[in-house]
Amino acid sequence: MKKNLITVLILAISIINLVFNILLVFVFMPSANKTNKLITDIAKVLDIEIASQSNGGDGSFDVSNLAYFKLEQGNPINLASDGTNEAHVLQYGLTINLDKTASDYNKVQATLSESTDMIYDITRNIVARYTFQQVTDVTVENQIKEEVLQSLRETFNSECIHSVSFYNWVAQ
Repeated sequence: MKKNLITVLILAISIINLVFNILLVFVFMPSANKTNKLITDIAKVLDIEIASQSNGGDGSFDVSNLAYFKLEQGNPINLASDGTNEAHVLQYGLTINLDKTASDYNKVQATLSESTDMIYDITRNIVARYTFQQVTDVTVENQIKEEVLQSLRETFNSECIHSVSFYNWVAQ
């Protein structure tokens, strides 16, 4: 009689274990599937990002395909107040680097020479938001270059504008 009772007890515990295992599978599988989908999506995004960098984002642009449009040093720009009640200005020159291989290169080059006032205005509006301390920082200067580049690309509706460069960057 004792052997039968132990056998029934072992069978009952095995069935309970089986039920719990089935319950665990149904509880954790949707979560595991969602996690797997998330990881797959992230991997796809990373693959896209890596592919875009290897297609030209690695800095392998041929410099001989650049044309330079140099604007003479413009009027000083008043910088944003930094709370010290001192007026600070920035004097600079701007060079726009154009990609000669772009399909709209000729159109953009012709338009640039007629639009120098607009280019100075775009640059002034961006630079005037920064304080003296900020414009003397190299990382902020690079940030300003990116903002000017994006603004010029949007204004001229062209990817022909490869980059911008400042020269005689002097803040007082």
